[in-house]
Amino acid sequence: MSGQHADSTPAWPDPAAVVLTYGVAMLLFFRKVIASGFDQGFSDRADGIIEISILEHWRNVLAGASTWNVTNYFHPYPATLGYNDGYFLYGMVYAFWRLVADPFLADTLNIATFKTIGFFAAYALVARSLRWGRGAGLLVAFLFTNANGLMVQAGHAQLQSIALLPVAMILAVAVRHAEQARRRGAACCAAAGLALLLAAWLFTAFYMAWFTIFFGAVFALCWVVMSGQWRPIALLRLAVRHNLVLEVGGIVFAIAAIPFLNVYLPKARETGGQSYQAVLPYLVLPLDPVNVGTANYMWGWLVRLLGNAMPEGEHGTGIPLLLFILATVALWQAVIRRRTVNGGAVDAVFRAFAAAILLCWLLTIRVGGVSAWALVYDLVPGAKGMRVVLRFQLFLILPVLLLGIGAWRTRARDWAGRRPILLAGMVALLIAEQFGSDVPVQVSRSQDGAALWSLSSPPKECRSFYVVSARRDAPLYVDAERTALYPHNVDAMLLAEHWQLPTINGFSTFNPPDWDFADPDAANYDSRIATYAVRHSLSKVCRLDARGPRVWSFLR
Repeated sequence: MSGQHADSTPAWPDPAAVVLTYGVAMLLFFRKVIASGFDQGFSDRADGIIEISILEHWRNVLAGASTWNVTNYFHPYPATLGYNDGYFLYGMVYAFWRLVADPFLADTLNIATFKTIGFFAAYALVARSLRWGRGAGLLVAFLFTNANGLMVQAGHAQLQSIALLPVAMILAVAVRHAEQARRRGAACCAAAGLALLLAAWLFTAFYMAWFTIFFGAVFALCWVVMSGQWRPIALLRLAVRHNLVLEVGGIVFAIAAIPFLNVYLPKARETGGQSYQAVLPYLVLPLDPVNVGTANYMWGWLVRLLGNAMPEGEHGTGIPLLLFILATVALWQAVIRRRTVNGGAVDAVFRAFAAAILLCWLLTIRVGGVSAWALVYDLVPGAKGMRVVLRFQLFLILPVLLLGIGAWRTRARDWAGRRPILLAGMVALLIAEQFGSDVPVQVSRSQDGAALWSLSSPPKECRSFYVVSARRDAPLYVDAERTALYPHNVDAMLLAEHWQLPTINGFSTFNPPDWDFADPDAANYDSRIATYAVRHSLSKVCRLDARGPRVWSFLR
């Protein structure tokens, strides 16, 4: 994937430059966490505590206290891990950090670990695998680490697993290079590594892993068309020529994906996935590709000016305007003119890469109630599992960076010699336009942690429990509707993993069929719990209400 020849300069700069750039990038991304003295973490008291609950589940699994696919919430349903992302790789890293940190700090350190992986993998991809030069590698790694969309959506920790994308790309490039050099053993090893990574990623964060596989399939389709390999005979010859690496990768993936399929296929049949009507509001609007949110320091004014054409929330995950313009010019040159930005010939791989970005973006865009995503939803396996298709824009951050930086790097090298001030100004603007004030850090160790850990343990006779309120003073969460849904349910999830005692409460992407545990202050809440307990033959169910003089009691 090189729009031009790879650079001849050494791939690795002075290690001090890499470490310094990494340090600055991490300080900027974690600036609000650091400013709080590591008291506050990403996300809020709903999504953040749900995530930590699942991470605690994996810690319990490694300690031998839990079954790998059954969490301690939504009791007594089986395979309850399948109601949400599996967080498998996150859980392995988190369990290590829990040796030295409390759950809230370990969660932050887990995110820091994956941001570190993303930075160094992005640098290695650009500077070593693609050999585009040292400066290009550092710039891509820095922008990828501090991308506006990833900061705006930092409250959804699973989205930071996009740090694994450059690792997957490194392995894919390694397969290609090894096949070209006829080193079949090396190609098979890289293919097996890529298959293992994708299977583990699916079991960690479904959205980003699925987007990676989907984009890879679209890229392959674009390449066979643009390279003239689309005719049946040519495709057959191509498959025969690379049969060994395809078989090894396919077999390894099929085996490695068994845990993922074991957990999620039954839940997909049970829940039916997301309805298309639920997906529609979360498709990309025409201006969303450049919608960076009103809090962006450089372009927020433009978003505010356009008003309803650029909604807030999940829609504010677009590409900052300058980077978008550079990438759009590169895309036009590669796909339409079949030339590089400097006028040279562009190879089929780079053209296919640019075309895949364009095609995928077009598939996600909605105009009124019409979107080509309806075809993807109906035809592509796994598409029904996703509601917020807008998050595909987060996946596209690295491809867009590679498209823009890859196409303009020769021009930048020329500017470095003749117009260094212009180049420095462009780089400064590319960096500055990524930042804004909207970095969600709303989980607090001193407040959320202290409130939950101060609770007395449940009575020894309890076989399961439910929560009315786990806090003496529970403030409103966003609004009355969400307060009725989230706080007591998510607190119960974390407490259940902490005490290793199952709870019937919980809240997730999907809930069990007879879940009816909203509004704990309603007069019929206890009767709803009792009905559920009878239906599922539960006995010795304990009731937790931290607001009264008697915190624990038994359900009657």
